[in-house]
Amino acid sequence: MRKIFMQTLLVCLILCAPLSMSHICASNTLCVGGDLSMVAAYEQAGDQWLDENGNPIPDLITYVRDKGWNLVRLRLFLDPSQDSDPSTLQDYAYTLALARRVKEANMQLMLDFHYSDTWADPSTQRIPAIWTDHSAAALAAQLYRYSHDIVTDMIAHKVVPDYVQLGNEITYGLLWDTTDGTYPKSSSQYVAAGYCPTWSATYSDGTTQWRRTASLLNNAAHGVRTAFHEAGLDSTAVQLVVHTEMGSSQRNTDNFYRHLRTAGFTNYDVIGLSYYPFWHGPLTMLTSLLATLAADFPDKPVHIVETAWYNNWYPSDADYTIAQLNSKWTANGAGIGHYLTDLIAAARPYSNLTGIVYWMPEECGNGYQKTLMRGWINRGLWYSSTGQRHTLAIGEGGLNPVSLLASFATATDGIGTIGEDAPVVGEKESMTFDLSGRRQSSYSKGIRIRRGKKFFVK
Repeated sequence: MRKIFMQTLLVCLILCAPLSMSHICASNTLCVGGDLSMVAAYEQAGDQWLDENGNPIPDLITYVRDKGWNLVRLRLFLDPSQDSDPSTLQDYAYTLALARRVKEANMQLMLDFHYSDTWADPSTQRIPAIWTDHSAAALAAQLYRYSHDIVTDMIAHKVVPDYVQLGNEITYGLLWDTTDGTYPKSSSQYVAAGYCPTWSATYSDGTTQWRRTASLLNNAAHGVRTAFHEAGLDSTAVQLVVHTEMGSSQRNTDNFYRHLRTAGFTNYDVIGLSYYPFWHGPLTMLTSLLATLAADFPDKPVHIVETAWYNNWYPSDADYTIAQLNSKWTANGAGIGHYLTDLIAAARPYSNLTGIVYWMPEECGNGYQKTLMRGWINRGLWYSSTGQRHTLAIGEGGLNPVSLLASFATATDGIGTIGEDAPVVGEKESMTFDLSGRRQSSYSKGIRIRRGKKFFVK
């Protein structure tokens, strides 16, 4: 009788769920995927990715989905024609078309607003050319309108984002009031530009800047949520991400989110981090940060929204010596495999880490027509020195790095199967439920049901 009740309840949960959003991983199970923003450009240039058997991959998005990825991150610039970098080409029309393919593949979509005409990162937060009024109030209003209008149009095109990232690597704030968006040079310029002193544990050291940043983010968040509400969708269903880059510093990262909270910004769902070991140091730096965030922000899951390792040669600008890192991970397919294995193993004990996104796994250097990038970044999952056809960076033992990364969402460390199998529940089988049919975090303790099986989380 109980089994029949559970079947009926779970089926009801599925049938009653909104059809407009395919929540495979948002807020209830683990997310794994990549930032695939260059896929369409490479395709147009004639590049081909080869699978583990050396055969051309017809569609990279469905390929990674079939290997176990459930999320794709796509960046968006306002007017990339303002920038001479050929890889800065993700305007709205480009990103919308690629996002449609992601949703048609039944994958989660993370929309990454850069809120700039060019790359936004900790050292560059340049105000778009069209937003000529640099006053904080005017920029906040523009952020609301832009975020609202983009998301409204995406929903109208039935391309509903599951995650929306409010700015890119905004470790020291966003939309700096400087002529070129680069680091201010003095304390007085910090205040005038709105540059947040993330290194200070004292909120009063940057009250003006923190309030400015909180106002900008509150308006951006309100614009996204309002777009969902006006479309008749649950405005809390979309997961808002706030992304910082200081994966090497638990102090700076913790300060950032604590000071934003003090300044009045809490309207987001996920803490997004960049973690590159060649810049941010050994995995112990990351795990120390995860422990700090779990203690200080128990209600905020964490996604590593950018990570990668080198597939051929080492960078000259690494903050940590190659000797430190080469002892663990070589610059080749084997090294990528070892890095991903170690990353997943290190992350597994931290239940607040619920997503890992690989940075530009599709990267093929400057592309077959030599027009797409200024160089070879050398962090993709395919070797890009083979002309038009790009070979997968297979790890030791023939391990496919795409499948290996996907194991983050399927590995069962600390989980043991018990009792008889529960019924398989169609497209929602990747969700986790308790015995009352309520959706749960993948690693909440107790008896759980996922992918049609009962298991126990210690």
